[in-house]
Amino acid sequence: MAVQSTLLQTSDDIESVFETMYNKGWTDGLPVIPPTPERVARMLATTTRRPDEVIAQLPPLRADATIEKIAINAVMAGCRPEYFPTVLASVEAVADPHYELYGVNTTTNPTVPFIIVNGPIRNELDVNCSWSVLGPSKRANATIGRALSLVMINLAGRIPELACKATWKMPGAYTMCAGEYEEESPWEPLHVERGFAAGESTVTLMSPNAAMNIVDTESQNADELLLNIGAGMLNAGGNGVFPFYGLGEVCLMICPGHARVIAERYNKRQVQEFLLDYLKLPVDKISPRRVKMMEAAGHGQIENGYVRYAQHAWQFLIFVAGGLGGYHTAAFTTFGDSRAVTRAIAPIAIQGEQ
Repeated sequence: MAVQSTLLQTSDDIESVFETMYNKGWTDGLPVIPPTPERVARMLATTTRRPDEVIAQLPPLRADATIEKIAINAVMAGCRPEYFPTVLASVEAVADPHYELYGVNTTTNPTVPFIIVNGPIRNELDVNCSWSVLGPSKRANATIGRALSLVMINLAGRIPELACKATWKMPGAYTMCAGEYEEESPWEPLHVERGFAAGESTVTLMSPNAAMNIVDTESQNADELLLNIGAGMLNAGGNGVFPFYGLGEVCLMICPGHARVIAERYNKRQVQEFLLDYLKLPVDKISPRRVKMMEAAGHGQIENGYVRYAQHAWQFLIFVAGGLGGYHTAAFTTFGDSRAVTRAIAPIAIQGEQ
C-alpha cells in the first residue's frame, strides 16, 4: 500500500477515488472517504505521537504500521478525528504477541478482531452498548471497527487466498466493535477485571469465530438461566476445544436483563467457575478419532467419560451489552491460542473537527 506516495496525493472525487482504491485492493469493497492531506492531518492532530512512529510490523505482510498510515486507513473508514486514539489502541492490542495476529489473519478459521470498548470514552464518542449492539447504528462502532479491518488489509496483508485462507469469513470482518453497557451491569466492568481503573478508557481485543445466540425468556432464577446459557454454549467444533484446549478463550456477551437475574446469586467469578464445571460433552457425542487425539495430547481434557470444554475459569470473558428488555445473550468461541489483549486509550491531544 503506497500510502505516502499515492493516497495523500489523491483527489477529493469520491467515486474516482473509490474505483481506484478498489482496483488496487485497498478497500473492503465498500466506498471510502478520500484520505486527503487535510483529513489525515486532522486525524493526526488528536495524538502527540510522530506520524512516522512505527507501532508494529503487522503479520503476515509485516509492513510498517506507522501512525500516519493508520490515520489514512481511519480516514478511509469514515472515522471522526476523535475516534483515532481508540483506533491506535486497537492496533496496539492486536500487535501484542499474545493476540497471535499471524494465526488470526492467515487461518482457515473465520475469526476476526472484535473491539470491546470500556470506560468514559464510550459516552464521549457515543459508542453503542445497547440496542442492536454489533449491528448498524452508531458511527463510532462502525468506523472504529472498520478502520482496524482496513489496517488488517492494507498493512497486515489480510488478502483472501493470498494470505487469508479462511474457508468462510464471518461478517464481522467488515467491522466488529461494541461498548460494554457498564451502567446496566451488576458486575465490575471487563477492563476493571483485567487490571485497569474504572475511570480509564480501554479497548479489549479478542478473536471470535462467530456468535451463538442464546435466548431465554422463561428462567426465574440464576440457576435456571445459567443452565440454559451453558447448554447453548456447548460446541465441540470450536478450535479452542480442540486442538488448542486450555489456551483459547470464550467470550460471553450477556444482555442486561440476563445479567440482573444471574447477579442475584452469582458474581462474575462464580459464573466463570460454573461454566468451567458445566461445559462438558459425553465422549460418545464426538468422533472416536478426535477422542483418541485428545487422549494422546495428554492434557486431561477427557474426564470420567466427558470431554471438558475449557481448562481454566479465566478462559471465560464476560461483559454486559445489549438492549434493555431483551432476553438474548451471545457466546463467541475464539481462534485457537489467540488471547484477549486490553490496552488503554490515550487522551485526545487536540479535539478534531467534526
